[in-house]
Amino acid sequence: MSEVKEIAVNIAQIKADLEKLDSEMSPSEVHGTLCGALCGKPDLNLHDWLSMTFFTADDENVNAITSRGLLFEAIADSFKTFFLETVKALSDNSLNFHPLLPEEGSESMRLQAIAEWAQGYLMGLSLAGVKGFTDYPGEVKEFVEAMASIATVDDYELAGDDSDEEAIIEFIEFIRIGVLLTNEEMNPIRVPIDIPPTDNEDTLH
Repeated sequence: MSEVKEIAVNIAQIKADLEKLDSEMSPSEVHGTLCGALCGKPDLNLHDWLSMTFFTADDENVNAITSRGLLFEAIADSFKTFFLETVKALSDNSLNFHPLLPEEGSESMRLQAIAEWAQGYLMGLSLAGVKGFTDYPGEVKEFVEAMASIATVDDYELAGDDSDEEAIIEFIEFIRIGVLLTNEEMNPIRVPIDIPPTDNEDTLH
């Protein structure tokens, strides 16, 4: 298996935290949601993200959230590192951002996680109030449209050979570079990042 850079956040811990919340979201989907929300709303804070992601206005726990009750504080403490590490990865120019995805498991399971990450990213943009991309370069709209296709990539027909692993790596790199480019266009940082071009669009076809 090709080497993948270490993910700073422990995916197993995030899964355990989600189970405590009785959430049906996977760690990959939650990370995608956070990344999309941060691209659309860079000043997003931890409590606002938790509220928009895990609770609705009619949720029975909403009072605990708005009053910073014990439940909300426990959740915030659990996800604090997850949130801060993601903000850091998106906001510096080190290109050290990586989507949170399982590094082990069957190809079909890993493809499903990629699809869930893409679904989460699109949901995060929506939760942040992003309604269109006419004010951004065409590459941003094209990437978001590609993410909609990747969101169904779990239907990708596997070949049953080494090309499956290559396709997975290409999907991950396409997402990684696309998110960095999109975040830079939507939220320019002080020091421009130098992102190498990628030809991985063919993976989507």
